[in-house]
Amino acid sequence: MRLRRLRNMDGWYEIMSICPICGHKGWCAINKEQTIVHCMRVPSDHYFDSNMGRQFRHELVPGSIPSHEKIEIEQVDAVDKKNNAHLNRVYRALTKELCISVDHENHLREERKMSDDTICVREYRTMPESERWTIAKEVVKRLNSDSDLLGVPGFFVQEGKYGPYWTMSGYSGLMVPFRSIQNEITGWQIRVDSPPLELDLKGAVKGTIKREIEKDHIGNRRALCELTVGGKELEVQLTVKDKKVCMQDDQLIFSVELKQAQRYWWWSSGSKTNGASIGGPIPYHLALPSPCLRYWQSDNDPASLIDCSQVWVTEGALKADKAADGLLKPVFGLPGVGCFPIILDPLKELGCKHVVIAFDADSVRTPEVQRALELCAEYFAANTDMKLSLAMWDISLGKGIDDLLDQNYIPQVSLLVE
Repeated sequence: MRLRRLRNMDGWYEIMSICPICGHKGWCAINKEQTIVHCMRVPSDHYFDSNMGRQFRHELVPGSIPSHEKIEIEQVDAVDKKNNAHLNRVYRALTKELCISVDHENHLREERKMSDDTICVREYRTMPESERWTIAKEVVKRLNSDSDLLGVPGFFVQEGKYGPYWTMSGYSGLMVPFRSIQNEITGWQIRVDSPPLELDLKGAVKGTIKREIEKDHIGNRRALCELTVGGKELEVQLTVKDKKVCMQDDQLIFSVELKQAQRYWWWSSGSKTNGASIGGPIPYHLALPSPCLRYWQSDNDPASLIDCSQVWVTEGALKADKAADGLLKPVFGLPGVGCFPIILDPLKELGCKHVVIAFDADSVRTPEVQRALELCAEYFAANTDMKLSLAMWDISLGKGIDDLLDQNYIPQVSLLVE
């Protein structure tokens, strides 16, 4: 298990490998005794609200983490994240040095049904695969000094042949900006072009991915892997979505599955020298309809451009952008379904009276999201006088609110808290 010491929580570590509770990487934390996990994705009855969002406490049962598993603690040479005004100044300079690739424009135009004008005004960009130091150098030229990149997630210092220099971290892919209610760009998520592959191992098996190999005849990704089963080392080819299971007397001995990791990643550099983590606080995203966004200056109150008495909430910035254009409403994009506490103060500042939750049609049926919705309703009932409603639709009409609106349907809205 790979861990990274949390700067502001003594005795706690961010889980950089797979969380034993939710099975995802990043955000979640574990104590040094390895008895408690604060998971950001799987709800529980015990939780607390932080500037990262709601964190759910889970007590680990003995044996959750095998005693033989090696614990690796990453050395952290990062710094604290700067304030929103500083981040916005740096990220605005970055938008002048980055462009959007033809492939990403085509994806937004053809798959997301966005117009060229919308793509332009929303300031999507592409994180290139190489020569990132040249972009960082040009960003510095637009600022006062290279120290302005200190504390800005995504930038970090690399040691080179002729000394240290600034560059940029992260996977290559489509960059989606997160905006505050002051229209400050406070962070980015990258829709990764080729998400990394990872092994999901359960039971008496250990393994690693040696390298990715050519796709199979129908386009599924594959990898050459090394597995250790019963003391024997095996070299096998695994295909994404092809799960291998070994059972004996109706008991699971082990299972192996090659998975494609998450598509969206924060643009962050918390594990790098002079880098910064995206958290503390985690960004939220406020999307206004594209015609409003064109006139939205950093010192403008969004309520001067659009009625903010009713605000919709979904998961993800790109989905929020699409929903804002389809509904002609302001829409918050959350980084996760359990992160609703981070938008309470922004909602109050906007003068919101009615919040409409619009998570994916399939996700609201899962026990985890149902529990998150219950907690959300309890939270809003206890902390605000706003009405809270849930948007619902048949999944056959579209998985997400963006898909539904593309089909020219609108969801049914059901009141949860009055």
